[in-house]
Formats: sequence, C-alpha cells, structure tokens
Amino acid sequence: MARARWTGPPLLAGLFVVLTVLDAISGAPVTRPDCQDGPSAPPNRVDTSERLQRLREVMADSRYNIDAYIVPMDDEHQSEYVSPHDARIGFISGFSGSAGLAIVTKDKAALWTDGRYFLQAEQEMDCNWELMRNGTEPKPPSEVQWLTSELSRGSSVGADPRLLAAKDWLYIDSQLRAEGMQMKLAYENLIDLIWTEGRPPLSDEPIVVHNLTYAGKTWESKVEEARDYMREEKVEVLLVSALDEVAWLFNLRGNDIPHTPVFKAYAVIDSDSVHLWVDPDKLTDEVRQHLRAPGCQIGDMCVTLHFYQEVLHNFGTYIRQKWKGKILLPDESTFIDSVSFSFYNQVPASRLVFVESPIVRMKGRKNEVEIAGMKAANKRDSVALCEFLAFMEEEIHAGKEWDEISAAEKLKEFRAEQTLFRGISFETISAFGSNGAVIHYAPSNATKLPIDTSSTYLLDSGGQYLDGTTDVTRTMHYGQPTEFQKEAYTRVLMGVIDLATTVVNRKITDTQLEIVAREPLFRAGLSYRHGSGHGIGSYLGIHEGPINISFRNKLPHVFELGQFLSHEPGFYKDGSFGIRLENIVLVKNAETKHNFDGPYMTFEPVTLVPFERDLIEPDLMTVDQVQWLNEYHQLVEQEMGAVLRQGNRQRALRWLTARIAPIKPANMTPSA
Repeated sequence: MARARWTGPPLLAGLFVVLTVLDAISGAPVTRPDCQDGPSAPPNRVDTSERLQRLREVMADSRYNIDAYIVPMDDEHQSEYVSPHDARIGFISGFSGSAGLAIVTKDKAALWTDGRYFLQAEQEMDCNWELMRNGTEPKPPSEVQWLTSELSRGSSVGADPRLLAAKDWLYIDSQLRAEGMQMKLAYENLIDLIWTEGRPPLSDEPIVVHNLTYAGKTWESKVEEARDYMREEKVEVLLVSALDEVAWLFNLRGNDIPHTPVFKAYAVIDSDSVHLWVDPDKLTDEVRQHLRAPGCQIGDMCVTLHFYQEVLHNFGTYIRQKWKGKILLPDESTFIDSVSFSFYNQVPASRLVFVESPIVRMKGRKNEVEIAGMKAANKRDSVALCEFLAFMEEEIHAGKEWDEISAAEKLKEFRAEQTLFRGISFETISAFGSNGAVIHYAPSNATKLPIDTSSTYLLDSGGQYLDGTTDVTRTMHYGQPTEFQKEAYTRVLMGVIDLATTVVNRKITDTQLEIVAREPLFRAGLSYRHGSGHGIGSYLGIHEGPINISFRNKLPHVFELGQFLSHEPGFYKDGSFGIRLENIVLVKNAETKHNFDGPYMTFEPVTLVPFERDLIEPDLMTVDQVQWLNEYHQLVEQEMGAVLRQGNRQRALRWLTARIAPIKPANMTPSA
C-alpha cells in the first residue's frame, strides 16, 4: 500500500493524516467513523465484501493490471437515470441513488455523491466504503486528490471509456500524469465481468411512434432546425448521444429505462444524411416507415439504420472516409455529462467542436401543441392527486392501516384512471416521518413506515402521459403538527410563491433565481441540500435541460418562453421529518408597464393541487404572498372543482373545498 499523500488545502493536511492513521487502526472508514455492519446496520444495507474481492482479483489480473478502477454512474449515453442492467454502482457499492462516482483501489473503496443522497448512501453502503459528501465543509478530497493520496507513482487507473464522460476523462488523466500516473482504457468493463448472476436483462420492448398529435412538430422539421444551427456554426456533423434527445428528435418513444420513455440509440445528422444506431429487433414496420428507412438514399430526408453495437466502429470510419468538416460532440449540459471519451478520442482536435448540443434548447422550448398537452396532462394528474389525498386523509383519520409502499401503489391506481396514462414518471418518494428527511427516499419492504397522525408525510410523485410529464410534491400532516413543522412548511411555501411571482428578462439565469427560493428559509437560519427547480420533458425525462435552479449549476441558462420547470424548495430535519413543496410552471410573457431590456417573463403554475391549510402560518407571510396563495387556490377551485363536480367525486371535492377558502391572517407582514 502506498503511503497516503494529501493534495488538498494545506491547512487540512494534518487532519487528513490523523484520520488516515485512525482509519488504519480502527478499520472504520475515515469519512464514516460510526459505521457499523452486522445486526445493528440499517435493514437496506448491502454487503459488498465478496463483490469487492472479485473486482480486485480482476484488477490484479495480468490482462488488466490496474491499481484503481473508476465506476461512473452513467451508461454509454451519460444518462442521469440508467436501466437496472446498467446500475453498476448499485451492484458494486449498494448505493441506489442517481448521482455518484465510485473508485475502488486494491484496499479501499470510496463513493462521491451530493446532499440529496448523504443519508441514503450512509444507510445502503456497508463499512467497506468511504462516503465523500460533495458540497460540505470542510470539503472532502476530490476523486483525483483521493487517487493521488492512495496511489504511488507509476500506478494505473482504469475506466471504461464508453461510460466515463470525455471531460472527466481528460481532467483525471491530466492530473494523474502530473503525479506520474496514467489512465488506462478498459473497453472490457470489469464490473460486467463479475456481475454474472442476478443481473437484470436489457429491455426488449419495441420502439413506438410518438404521434404528431402530441409531438406537434415532424422529425423532418426538427432535423432541418438542427441543420440550420449547424450551417450557422459551420459544422458538418452533429452527434446526438443523449437518449431523450434521440427520442425527441425522431418523435419516437421506448421503454429501456424505468419511468422514462426512451430507448438506447445514437444518431448523427450531417449535411446530406441522417443516421440511427439502434437494436433492429426493436423497430416495428411502423417505425421504419415513420423514419422512411426502407430504400433510404443519401440526399433524401430519411434515416439510415445501423446496428447499435457498431456505432464506435462506424463513427471512426466515417471520420476517416466520409466526413471532411467540423464534428460537433456534445459537451456537458444540464443533467447530463459530456459525450463519452470513446467518441471524443476518435475526433482529430482540428475538427472538433465540443459544445452543448443545440438539441438541449430546441427540446426545452415546447411548441404550442406540447404546451397544450403539458397543461392538460398536469390538470388530469392534479385530479388524480386530489382524489388520492382526499382518500388518504379519510383512511388515516378512520384508523385504517397504510404504509409508504401501499400508499404509493394506491396513488398509481388513481393516476391509471386518467386518460393517456403510461406509467409513473419516477419512483414515488412516499416518505413518512424520519424517512422524509432522506431527500430522494425510495420506500422498500426493509425501510417502509406506517403512515399515521404522528408526523409529516412527504409525497413527491409524477405521471407519464402521452401528452405530457408531471412532477408534483405535497407534504401533509394528519395529526397535530409542531410549531416548528408549521414554520418550516410556511417558509418553504413562501419560497414557492416568491419563485412563482418573480419576473425576469433574458439576462437573468436560472442559477440567479436560487436565492429567491431560499431567502424565506435563510431568514430563519434554515436551508436544504438540493436545487430549487429543474426543467421537465414532454412525455420524456422528469429532469430536462437546460433549466436548473441551483447554486451548484455550473452551466447557467436564461429562461425562454415555452419552457416548463419545477419550483421545489424544501427543508429536512435529519432523523425527524422532511418538507418539500413542488409545482410545475410554464415560462410565459409577463405584463409589465415598461419594456426596457425586455421582453419580460414570469411563471404560470400548471400544477393544480391546494396546499395544506393546517400547516400554514399566515402571519409569517407578506401581503403579496397571501394574495398569490388565495388567487392560486381560487384557480384550483375553478379548474379542479369543475372537474370533480362533473365526475361526482364528492370526497375529493370536500377535501379541496376545505383548503381553498381565502386566508385572512391577523397580523399581516407588510408587502416588500
């Protein structure tokens, strides 16, 4: 074992040395000194000892001979969410979150993740693993700092270049070279070599055409729009590697990733042809005709089909033999890493254009058909949620037994009654009491809690409909909330309202709006460890670029008309409860007296579910905030009340009516 070396801030060097020595003595991970496996471990913890041993045996094999192995969260398309077949981090570490990177050396293992997953990772990973909590103070060592502290000069670090983003590969490689180490290409994935039992198969479900009734624009017109951009930027070739971009571009949908209707494929648009690499067994005759694939010739508006497995070989051949101009590879964007190093490594530097894919913004701006569909889908989804919440309140008050899983399943039943429903849009976060403090909690038989009147119930859920995607969060309390719970709820609600009433122009970025959501919480010394909003797709991904309202957002974007996004501040008290509130909104024109440096935009809520009256402390709110809340509840009554009356849904109507009466606080805070 190499002697530990510190490459971080000098003032922390002493602490690092002390912790490293204690680690060697105690056997506990440096970053998790209280970690204990065995009977006292959390019920959802995964024993990774045998898996790590097998991986290290492969690493030491003479065919590979590497000292450390990097396991990204990504699949070959750098997807935020991956199929169970591609959940390699989950297999090797036990961690089931959607953000992270793992590194395994000959005697240690570490995982880096963000604040959404600290508690979850602590529960799921056994004590073989260090947990590097990104975004905390003091800062943990970065992946490269940790590698150079654990390895000696001459060491080799392996990774699958199809999975590791090009930007990450280039940075890690440059830093390792400075320390006398090197990156090694490992096209034979080492996790795949040891994951031979119990691995979920790849999806074999067919690809389907997403009808123009819902898409609103033909795939041919989208290709032409992309080519307009390419001509303007003097680019001959555009690689489309993100799965939601491929699905959107061709008006196709699939089922290769749970809850997200995409399929594994790569596309290329060049000056005179369009190419798609995909599993041919998933293509129906309808899809082939839709793409005009039969008899496709260069120069025609049609799609040339290729075998998915041949994409890297074909891409390299075309670079050498067909394409002579600039090639655009997608750089890092919101919610997606840059294209993999396996593509980047094939393009000569003189011909490379490495920027955000133009399809990110094209897809983010919804057309009129998509806007109407998203509004309709969110309205139907709000009906389902109102019905469910009314049902749950009645059941809990009657003393009926419900837990986090059975509640989530019941909610899905209500959604399934709505037209055009195609499944949930992500795994429902059904979290009672202390589980609500786990920001992206997913209930399991090992962790589920009964839902009763003793604490808060956080419900973050959504649906996939042919005409749109939904994402909504409400927090309830079926008993008597504490004063602190009411204050926290109200301040979170104030953040939702302040975001909804903000007016911006084209110079204001998503990152700049983060303070608006947090300021009511900051005033009380409270905060949360996740972003305050994200873009959302139209029958596509629950997280969609370019918008990401977060201080951690490294790629700020301006708002554009037609974008849909979430507003979702929260508060979480570890081991006690969690509160989050979330509406989906549409970016629309704002009516302003003047138009200097305009146009100006604001946000229209399309989620239509009332907030919990018993959790609101009106005296904390301003006049404008209370006015917005009353007007929002009036809108909910107009839209939802009519639907519920028409369907004779009396229980849901009573539940809604009890929440929408105007609020008139005794001591109103003056409006700013």
